[in-house]
Amino acid sequence: MKRAIIAAFFALTAMTLAKPPPIGPDGKPARKLAIYAPRPQIPVEARARHLTGAGICVVYVRPDGTVKRAEMLQSTGQALLDKASIDAFSLWRFVPGSVTKVKIPIRYTYTKSRDLTIR
Repeated sequence: MKRAIIAAFFALTAMTLAKPPPIGPDGKPARKLAIYAPRPQIPVEARARHLTGAGICVVYVRPDGTVKRAEMLQSTGQALLDKASIDAFSLWRFVPGSVTKVKIPIRYTYTKSRDLTIR
């Protein structure tokens, strides 16, 4: 049962994180330009408290494709979820020279399976 829940969580996360896609400054989906894009790890406390929220993270990218800085342009309303988003998006890597700034929309929702998903 636990394996099924974990598998469902990753399946939902994979499907929902891509909608809507992060957009680069030229209007192209930034996800296609990302060569490494780990998903946020939902903190145990956020999961236990059933925290939800939606926001936008902006990522500033160096010419070599590494992230210089990530910050919340629009907060999710929950400090724990904002920190999880910033921590994950700070690790993203892009094709060198492809983008300089990317806006990444994120949504944390509570589902009937008593788990949070990221959209």
